[in-house]
Amino acid sequence: MRAPNRHIRWLALCMAASFGGCAGIEGTSSSSVIVPNETLNISRSLSIPFESLAAGALLYVIIDPLAPNWQIEQTQLDAGRYLIALRKKRFTTGGDGEAAQIFFRRAAQIAQGQGNARYRVVEFTEGVESSMPIAQRVAQGVIELVQ
Repeated sequence: MRAPNRHIRWLALCMAASFGGCAGIEGTSSSSVIVPNETLNISRSLSIPFESLAAGALLYVIIDPLAPNWQIEQTQLDAGRYLIALRKKRFTTGGDGEAAQIFFRRAAQIAQGQGNARYRVVEFTEGVESSMPIAQRVAQGVIELVQ
């Protein structure tokens, strides 16, 4: 499900880059600009500069507000044990303390999907992974299905 989001991000980035070109700045200078000095006229009283549109598109690509805050990966270790790994997206507005909730919710879904009423948490850790350019919150745990 991440592939369509990646395509949308690239499309928005390309659109922002396409605002550039070889347009000259007003006056006698022949310098090229990245974003033309134009405006988009919505109505008589509302006009939006192209540079604001480009900045908004770039900000949307980076933040991606419609993407889920946490990416969940699960791996079956053996017949009754599962590893659940969580990774938070880099730019969010909150949600720092919800890793445990998401972990337990996913563990319950796995147990119910396998026909078990209960599960036992064997291991659970939370932390911050210092990666470039910005650190990410991560969590990981192992559950064991109980008959």
